[in-house]
Parts: sequence; structure tokens; C-alpha cells
Amino acid sequence: MQWVQEDNRWQWRGISGVKAWFSTRVGGRGKPPYDSLNLSFNVGDDPETVLENRRHAIPQGLSRLIMAQQVHQSEVAWVGALDRGRGAYEPGSRLPGLDGLLTRDAEVVLGMEFADCVPIFLADRQGRWVGILHAGWKGTVLGVQRRAVADIVDAGYDLNDIRVGIGPAIGPCCYEVDQRVEEPIKRVLGHNRTLRPGRDGGHWRLDLWTTNRLILESIGIPPEHIAVLEICTSCRPEFFSYRRDSKVTGRMGGFICRI
Repeated sequence: MQWVQEDNRWQWRGISGVKAWFSTRVGGRGKPPYDSLNLSFNVGDDPETVLENRRHAIPQGLSRLIMAQQVHQSEVAWVGALDRGRGAYEPGSRLPGLDGLLTRDAEVVLGMEFADCVPIFLADRQGRWVGILHAGWKGTVLGVQRRAVADIVDAGYDLNDIRVGIGPAIGPCCYEVDQRVEEPIKRVLGHNRTLRPGRDGGHWRLDLWTTNRLILESIGIPPEHIAVLEICTSCRPEFFSYRRDSKVTGRMGGFICRI
């Protein structure tokens, strides 16, 4: 498995029968501060521009797209053909209360929006199912990745067949947190290996890539089955960043489907 840059997107490759990609902000039609490939209806951008950008970013067609509400929790659900179009054309139809989507259906595309939080792509090594998770610090400590893996195993699939791609997110170079975040991170890991000192004694720089990787390893995913793309969305101007852009910005998209 590996991450490969192709045009204005990053592709997670190496699994037969699976296509997964993460967009940048480059190549769309949005105007500042949403320039240019904003894929979210929920940030104040023109809806028609968002639709056009989505059509550009998802060549499989919006009628196959399924989007989740993304509430910074840990709920995950299996979805299928009956859910196609949910959240694709307007935000009110997104599947409520979810930060994770899984599917066996080859006729759907799973999608999530991101602007610093961690995108986690999941796939079966034989291409029988795929999934995508939205993991900010809250979803990370609440165990959205644990919930997804448990749901996959409960559905009858082997833990050793799970492959994981962790995509671009805000890195420890730019993500400084206070005690409100530091304490639950240490509790969930049992150590502070993913925290390093910040600007003073009350702040720490948090590595959410490694936090999620270590949690996945702790529940039985071998390190060699996890591909991490350590690209910081706050450092790199080709990405939207909620923190860098003072909350007023667009959203990239993470997408995965069976092919």
C-alpha cells in the first residue's frame, strides 16, 4: 500500500478492487475564502459552485455518493444502495450522527469532508468492503477507529484482512492543544508518546496521525497494514485548514469505493 499524488489529489493505492482518494483545494471554481475546490455545503460557499466542484471531484457520479453528518463522535454504520445520494446534493440529507461509513456495495461511493481532522480509509485486502472515518481529537479518543474495526469483525471479516490508509491532517508541527485535550489523549493511550511540549507548560503539540495508528495497532492491526501520509494540512497551502484559516475556509473530500 502507498500514497501517490496524482494531479490535484492523493491516491491510496495497493488494494485490488478498491479506489480511494483525498482532494486538495486546487482545481475548482470557488471564490475566496473557499478557493477553489471546496466540497462542503456547510461553510457558506455558493451551493451551485459546491455541486460543480463535487461533480469534478467524484467522477463516479453524485448519484452514487453517500455522506455522513460528522458530529465528532464514534458512531459507524454499514450503508448500501438504498442510501445512495444521501448528502450528495444538499446537506440536510446526510446520514445523521455518524463519523464512519462502511459498505460492501460496489455501486456506492463513501465520502467525508475534512479541513484538519484525520481521514482514515479502510479496505479489505480482497476488496470485499471499504470504509472511511472522520477522526478529530474527540472521535479519536472516543474510538471511532475501534468501533469501525469491531463492526467489520462482527460482520464476519478477518482482522488480518483489514488495510488502513491515514491521510493528510493537521500535524504536530501546527496542532497545539491544552489540558482539555491532553488528558484524554493520555488516558486512551496510557502514555504521552504522541504529545510533545508546546509554547508553555499548559500546552502540547499533538500528533493525531500517530495516535490513531497506535490505537489501531493496539486492537490488532499490524503496523505493515497501515499506510500513513504525514502531510500537514495547516503547513501546506494546497489544503484548506480550519485552524490556519481562522475557521472560515472550505473542505477537502475523502472518498472510497469498490471498483
